[in-house]
Amino acid sequence: MGSHNCSRERRLKRPASVVLMLGLFVAGVFAPHAFGQSDQSEHDNVTLEGSHTDMQFLAGRSVRVSADVADDVFAAGRDVTFDGATAENAIIAGYDVALRGGTVADMIAAASTINIAGTIEDDLVAAARSMRIASDGAIGGDARLAAETIDMEGSIGGSLRAAARRITVVGKIDGKADFFAERIVIASGARIAGDLIYRSGIEPEIADGATIEGEIRRVEIDAPDLTSVGYAMLRVGLLLMLSWAIAVLLLVAIIQLVVPGLMADAADQLRAHPWSSLGRGVAGLLLAVVLAGLLFASIFGIPLGLALAMTVAILALLGLVAASYCIGLFIARRRGTGDIQLGGRIGWAIAGAIILGVIALIPFIGGLVLALAIAAGVGAASSEIWKRLRTA
Repeated sequence: MGSHNCSRERRLKRPASVVLMLGLFVAGVFAPHAFGQSDQSEHDNVTLEGSHTDMQFLAGRSVRVSADVADDVFAAGRDVTFDGATAENAIIAGYDVALRGGTVADMIAAASTINIAGTIEDDLVAAARSMRIASDGAIGGDARLAAETIDMEGSIGGSLRAAARRITVVGKIDGKADFFAERIVIASGARIAGDLIYRSGIEPEIADGATIEGEIRRVEIDAPDLTSVGYAMLRVGLLLMLSWAIAVLLLVAIIQLVVPGLMADAADQLRAHPWSSLGRGVAGLLLAVVLAGLLFASIFGIPLGLALAMTVAILALLGLVAASYCIGLFIARRRGTGDIQLGGRIGWAIAGAIILGVIALIPFIGGLVLALAIAAGVGAASSEIWKRLRTA
């Protein structure tokens, strides 16, 4: 995403950087304390200040970044705020996410509410329930947004592609605008330098003082037979749920036989420390993907890349089972179920997996929720594996 990535890619190609990435990955997956995590309460506030030259991995109930970071920042928490900070890529997961002043090169974010009141030099990719680019918010490149409501009051140097129930544009878009929404409002003072392409059942509401320099084009939405589509989706969904449940059953049985009690302990860890587990999981998986890509770029690194890819796949399966266990046991305990034996734990884990599978079928947000659940499960499972290795 932009020229900033070019310099970063050159840095990562140096042997010392590759060794650093490997060390970070191993520490992130197998040593929770390596990323500043501890066994403290999830209510702790995490603050990053000063100047930093390496990647930063932050997780807590409240995360605030006001530092100058010369590399990427990964942050997960209920409230995540970049307050006058500078960074390369900002990868954020939380409930409330805010960029207040400062500058980041690129941003990828998922949250309930996202408020951009700072500068993103290149691209923004975000999914939220409520998304706002304030009047002092500026995106230098393109923006790809998905939300229930989107308010664009600032400026976008490239194109805006967005899907929402309602999209309101008050600011300036230097490229084209491609919208999929129930309601589209182009307010007075808004300016779109390119085309306005929309998919909606009603015409956009374009105020007299708005400026659209390109064409206004509507893209028709094909409407297939909803009844036949519904029955087909139901059959496919039932088949997927059955396959999903069988796969989780086999996974739980195998893990229980190989490492008794691991998934139950990981589920308890995930329930007690969800945000730190999510932070470790996201950081470890992202670093693994980056490192695998670097290894595959070299002929001599392909075997290590394949081994790392297999390790990531195994960790993802462990994360899925841990998240399923956590959801199932949470429901069981809310129902007042007493001591749960092995058979009952497997059954509740399958119930949790089915719930995750149903959520994954929700358009846009479902896949993201499943990915975050797996990442949190990876963080919790890796923490328990590390504890067992230390006491072995």
